[in-house]
Amino acid sequence: MPAARPAGPSAVFSGARARFMINGNYVGYATNCSGSEEIQYEAVEVLDHMQVIEHVPVGYRVSFVASRVRLIGANAGLNGSLRGQMNAFPKLGADDEELLTRTLDLDDLVCTIEDSRSNLKFMQLEQVKIASRSWSISPRGIVGEDITFVAVRALDEAEAVA
Repeated sequence: MPAARPAGPSAVFSGARARFMINGNYVGYATNCSGSEEIQYEAVEVLDHMQVIEHVPVGYRVSFVASRVRLIGANAGLNGSLRGQMNAFPKLGADDEELLTRTLDLDDLVCTIEDSRSNLKFMQLEQVKIASRSWSISPRGIVGEDITFVAVRALDEAEAVA
């Protein structure tokens, strides 16, 4: 017989309760997000041994992808252009040198996913940069955009500061 479910609101975190924010600003029309943390290990292989002697940690990587419905217009805020007020993706500029300068001057972002019911953080990504973005347009579909991020750190609910 399954255990009785406690009375009151469910503790199960679902997409319907997820709130996605960039720099503390709610990103409306977010449709999907996924992320990963990776520890890179290097195998220590030595002469006269068939097996790996040890795996040594040599790197840590965080990546994150978010999808959104694309809105158009000056009042779209975070739902609009990433090249605008957020300074998250570089404006192209007149030449290669200007593009390089604008890319180097991009701001770090903080991306947060939290439970809209409890306001508790599920994940907070720090020192975030946008690595790529892609979009899809079909004749009878909603225009969507996928944004790939890289981050220096990913803090889960036990580590993220409220």
